[in-house]
Amino acid sequence: MDSVRTRNMVIDAATVAAALVTSAPVRNRWDDPSSLAGMTVGALAAHLVRATGATLAYLDRTDVNTEPEGELLTPVSYFHAAVDSPIHDRIKEVSADEATAGPDQVGSKAGEVAALLAERLPAEPEDRLVGALGNRMLTLDDFCRTRMIEIGMHIDDLAHSVDMPTPELHPDVTAEIIDIVMGIARAQHGDWPIIHALARSERSSDEPFPVF
Repeated sequence: MDSVRTRNMVIDAATVAAALVTSAPVRNRWDDPSSLAGMTVGALAAHLVRATGATLAYLDRTDVNTEPEGELLTPVSYFHAAVDSPIHDRIKEVSADEATAGPDQVGSKAGEVAALLAERLPAEPEDRLVGALGNRMLTLDDFCRTRMIEIGMHIDDLAHSVDMPTPELHPDVTAEIIDIVMGIARAQHGDWPIIHALARSERSSDEPFPVF
């Protein structure tokens, strides 16, 4: 997927996320438990908005003239590194705190994030870098790919939480999610266990999936 298409897919996913966050079922069940343990519907919605806006936050933190130092992260290695990141210890706490602002404010933020992404992403250089996870670098386009999986999966989580069908995402977004998930599984388990899990019931195991 080229740079323009990658960035457009993130904008598309962010727009779908904003529509879901502001939907009546989400608003009406804001304080109910979500499909993710330890998070209310409101906290999950707030986390979805934060995950969507992370691209803007990392762009703001990284100078446009930053040069790469060492090996760049890929979407797969990003998620490997994120597993051990201390940020996971605070996600539920931060999301719960942000949800107390209520559905109007969180929904407004979701719309603002989608609009800012549509404004800023097309203007960024094709070779733009962003620093994430302790300022480890990856290209903006690869960070956008990590957002596809974060936004897409949490859209599904949030819709399931309020008994809605998963909103339709562009096929390129779901294809990217599958590609990254498969890459993570291959990195964790090697190729043959994945092939067996997909194609050989006689030699498959439950170990490779889910990856998160």
